[in-house]
Amino acid sequence: MTINSKVFERLFFPLNKEVYELIQKILDEMGENQKNYNISIRYNQPDLNIEKLQFSVDFDISLGYIKKPSDFPNGNLLSLAFNQGNMINSFHIQLKYLLGNNNDVVLHTESNYIYSYTIYTDKRTKVDSINNDVKVPQDINPYLYIGITKKSWQSRNSSHCQNMINNPNRLISKALNGDFGEIKEKKLLIEKTGLTEFEALSLEEKEVNERSLNLLFPNGLNMIPGGDAGRKLFENKKAS
Repeated sequence: MTINSKVFERLFFPLNKEVYELIQKILDEMGENQKNYNISIRYNQPDLNIEKLQFSVDFDISLGYIKKPSDFPNGNLLSLAFNQGNMINSFHIQLKYLLGNNNDVVLHTESNYIYSYTIYTDKRTKVDSINNDVKVPQDINPYLYIGITKKSWQSRNSSHCQNMINNPNRLISKALNGDFGEIKEKKLLIEKTGLTEFEALSLEEKEVNERSLNLLFPNGLNMIPGGDAGRKLFENKKAS
């Protein structure tokens, strides 16, 4: 098993090469038959952002096991977290997407991925289902946004930040601005990669309708349906 740093950076953002080397060392020691594990990277600096990560080597890397494998039925995980002031930023992806599973497809500039973006705002803590020994903020009903993109998360996140200024009345903008409470953690999970536009739109429509459409779920941050249905609704509103 060999991690592909180009795929990670296509989906997320650049990291220091030392991070990839230590991930690979763990993979070599693990072998190919281990299941339900999580490689966790935790940065120690108190106030980081995405742009600084590629220069940082102040991190701890560990191997843990997923407490509830049913939450992640498709395999092993890579998780990364850092603090931005008092807020945790965490990122998660199934390792199979970084280990040769359709790498050429994922790296293509027209490849899409679907992501869930969860925002936790209260001060309760409970044991995380990924890392048994790590306590993270958890809402009973955290705020959830589901989207698709061709961009890296570094670029897509910049768009979300710009929308906080240009479109402050969107629910995702309000959540990110702290209108629904002080943010304790922002959690990104890339759920599926290597999708065509048709596949991505179809999956987004299904997932938004079942999990995050605000008309159906009070803590959902998607204001319109996903997929083609959402695009048509948006276009009709612009035309009217």
